[in-house]
This record gives sequence, structure tokens and C-alpha cells, in this order.
Amino acid sequence: MPAYNLLGTEARARQNTVTEMQFDHMTGLTGSVRAWRLRMVETLARWSRRSLWIGVGLSAVVGIALAAYHGSKLQFADEHAYVAIANNLAAHGRFSIDGVHPTAYRAPGWPLLLGLLRLLGGNVVVFRLANVALSMGSVAGGWWLARRIGGDGAAALAAPVLALYPFTVYTDATLFPQAFATALLVGGLVATVKASESARRLGWAVVAGGLLGLLILTVADLGVAAVGAALWLAFGSSRLRIAGAVVLATAIVVTSTWILRNEITMHAFIPVADNSGYNLILADSAHAGVRSGVNTDVSSYGAKALIQAKESTLPREVAFDNSLRDQALSWMRAHPVRAATLYIERVADYFAPYDNLATKGAVSKVGNLLATAVYLSLLALFLWRLVRWRSRRPTSLETLLIVLYLADALVDAVFVTRVRYRIPLDSLALVVVLTMLTWLPRPEKALPIA
Repeated sequence: MPAYNLLGTEARARQNTVTEMQFDHMTGLTGSVRAWRLRMVETLARWSRRSLWIGVGLSAVVGIALAAYHGSKLQFADEHAYVAIANNLAAHGRFSIDGVHPTAYRAPGWPLLLGLLRLLGGNVVVFRLANVALSMGSVAGGWWLARRIGGDGAAALAAPVLALYPFTVYTDATLFPQAFATALLVGGLVATVKASESARRLGWAVVAGGLLGLLILTVADLGVAAVGAALWLAFGSSRLRIAGAVVLATAIVVTSTWILRNEITMHAFIPVADNSGYNLILADSAHAGVRSGVNTDVSSYGAKALIQAKESTLPREVAFDNSLRDQALSWMRAHPVRAATLYIERVADYFAPYDNLATKGAVSKVGNLLATAVYLSLLALFLWRLVRWRSRRPTSLETLLIVLYLADALVDAVFVTRVRYRIPLDSLALVVVLTMLTWLPRPEKALPIA
């Protein structure tokens, strides 16, 4: 039998020498079950390369089919806003929704990409096909990360599962920025790992920082990935501290270009987008609830913000959002216990399988049941991985993926939570879980490896 990468690069580097008897005691597996599991992983390993192409192919087929089905139809208000900005970028070179007034209400990463595609003659269908291409890249990157952590067996599972993960398929069929964010996140992590092992580590560090900087400009709370990647390099080895600093510095430079743009055009310091006040008032106000989301009644706050915005010298959009933020902070100071309770509830809601959507026609009982079954299965396996932490210590890269998944819950819960905000991180959780499913019995003698 040819040798395969059955353990993953990092696991091979520090292979545990637990005996078969000790493994039996820890897992309760019989000899026959261990033999079956080993054969299963070896079989998967033989399919590793083919599974990559199968996964990428599945992603393409499903994505193209959905793009053809949805065509030019836009269902959500966010999609209309992104397309409007793309149209104005191509026609006037202006980041604007109405074509007249500049805006910073939307994070710029995704609309800028759509604007480039529109400038090249693309339409809504082309935008959807761009989502397909991004998803294919994410599948390939997820396969690479899974192989790095868990070997060929984990990679063989990762590609098709990532391609058919229902939440990803759903968001890929929309013009939400999640497909772009997932590609940037996975690509940034791949480049980070490359920086840790390549002779051209500073070059890879710049690539990683650039991708993760664009990620911040696409989904701001995913800035945790840039910080996490930089710390992973800096604390992984003393020789990688400069590379870690380069990752963080490059990400800051990328985001600073947009901050400068906002300072010039909006006359205000706006790190990514000026919608934080709106998202904060939805999360922390008199009528806010953990599941109310955009359905929260904030009309009284909006009326006050509108009056203050008219009296401000700042652009109305900026002043309006500033007022909402100030009102939310005032409410939190006046109701600290309720605010803390809501935050804890939102952290838990981060792991919800579906949202109560405001858009009519977007809610499906069957879809919610499928989402519940799929995500709760993933969450249960992810929690089991945490339970097994001490008996099966994760590699440093696996630890990074786990920490990013949990840390984003803490950051995301500061504002109103939505399931789709979590989707890019689900790819990391899937890699962790699929690696666990291909764990090998750990004999005293090393297994055949590449």
C-alpha cells in the first residue's frame, strides 16, 4: 500500500506515543473497531486528491444551477444596496447608493468587487457566478487546511462537505458578502501558515495581511482573524515574530486606505462603515430581544436621531448613526444588568441554527428544520472536540481555528447577531470536526506516512 499523509503535517511533527491499550481505555474502542477505523481513514486518504476535484466540481455545479435559477432577481434589501453601489461605482466612480451622496453605510469590500465586475460589463448573473468562483476557492483552501491538520483522510471529507454545507449554499445563492468573506478568511489563513514554513515568509505575511485586511473591509467583526493570525505567528516561534507584525501591519494599512477615504468624503472617523449605531440600537434598547434582530422597534430612537442629524454639521448619514450609537450607550449605562443579560443571550444566539427573517417569502419551515438538524449536529461535534481537548490535544493550527470560532461569538454579540454573519467561521468549525472524525488509533510505532 502506498504511503499517505494520515496524520497531518503538525500531528506528524509531534506524534503522540499513546499505546493501543491506553487508546482503548480512553475511547472504549475494541480492536475490531480500531481496525475498521484505520481502514476507513486509509480509504479516504486514497481519495484525497480526487475529493478535492469532486468538492470543487460540486461547488461549481450547485452554484451555477442556483445562479441560473435566481438569475437577475434580488430578494433582500441588502442585495439591492450592494448592486446600487456597484452600478454607481462603474458609472460615476462614486461609492454611493443614490448616485448623488457618498455613503459609508455599507462595508466596502464586497461592493468594490461588484463595482469592478460591473465596470468590466458584468451583471447580476455575473455577480452570482463570482460567488461560485469564490466558493470553489474556499473549498480548495478548506481542503488544504484540513490536510495540514488531519491528513489526507480529513481532507477527503472536507472538500465535498464544505461544498454542500447548506448554510454556505444558501448564502452563495444570494449577493450577500459571506462567500467573499469566507474566501478571504480561508485564503488569509492558508497564507499565514505558508508564512510560518516558507523561506519567503515576509512575502507570505504581506499576502496574509492583505487578504485579512480586505476581510475586515468586508465583514468588520472578522478583524479577530487578522489579530489571531498575527498572534499565532508571533507566539508560535521567535523567528516568526516579524512575520506576525507584518501580517498585522499590512492589514492595518489596507483598512487605513478606507478610513482615509471616509475622512475625506464623510468628514468623520469611520473605521469601516457607519452602521454601527444602528446595529447597536437594535441590540441594546428598550424593546430589544435576543431574537428580535431587525424587527426590534427602534422608531422612537430613529425619530430623535433624525432631528439631531438635521441640526448637525456632519453628513446626515453620519450624524444619524452617531445619535443612534449615543442613545444605545446611554440606555446601556441606565440599564447595565439588562444590557449584560442581552449580551450573554446574544453570545448564545450566535450559535443559533436560523434567524427570524424580516423579508417576506424568505422563511421556510423545511429550511429551518434542515438548518436546525445540520447546525446542531456540527455544534454537538464541535463541543465534543472541546471536551476531548486534554486527551487529544489540538495542534497549534487547529487551536487557532477553534479560538477564532469562539472569539468571533464574543465580538459579534456586541451588536445585533445574525446567523449569516457566522457562516465564514462555520468553514473553520467544519475543518476541526472533520479532522476529529478521521482520528487514528495511536500505536507506539509510527504509521506509514508520506
